[in-house]
Amino acid sequence: MDDGGDGVGIFFVIIIIALAIWFFRHHERVQQRQRQEEQERVRKRSEAYEEYDQYVSQKIPASVARSNGEFLRDNPLPYGEDWYGEDVSPLTFYGYRVGKTRGLRPNERRAIISYVMRARLTEPLAPSYQRGWGAPLSFRRREAIVSHIDRLAAQRVTRPGYEVAVSDWEEDSLWAIDALDEEISKWGRYDFE
Repeated sequence: MDDGGDGVGIFFVIIIIALAIWFFRHHERVQQRQRQEEQERVRKRSEAYEEYDQYVSQKIPASVARSNGEFLRDNPLPYGEDWYGEDVSPLTFYGYRVGKTRGLRPNERRAIISYVMRARLTEPLAPSYQRGWGAPLSFRRREAIVSHIDRLAAQRVTRPGYEVAVSDWEEDSLWAIDALDEEISKWGRYDFE
């Protein structure tokens, strides 16, 4: 006559079955939500990459093309050469110049800096620049640009006659840190390198 014990046993079995059903359904819902979240992340990254690709593939601005054309005219590649040496940085290649004699206006220099920030570095730039300067719109690219400008200023800061050039480099470096960090903050989280 121990009907109470059987009833309690059946009750516990029902509770265990109910908990198992709840656990598996809950686990299934969690997995489904995780799959949806992952699909959404993949979709957003894909859309961001398309936008990024369009942004870095934009046509070269007219002022930068003009400066680049002047550089190419004044510095043609030697016969049979496919690459400029490491003495021609991406900034130099696109016509970046400072100083009072042949220096560009601040807005022209900064247009070149901005373009180099988003340009795909290819031939005829030295392969070391193509690799070492990182992907377009990356913090690595920004750091390469700023380091290059800072190095130019540091090399000439004590030389007489370079006061205007050093001042231009220092101003451009400060501008680049603020402007380029703001520009790349959108893309940095995707790490497109």
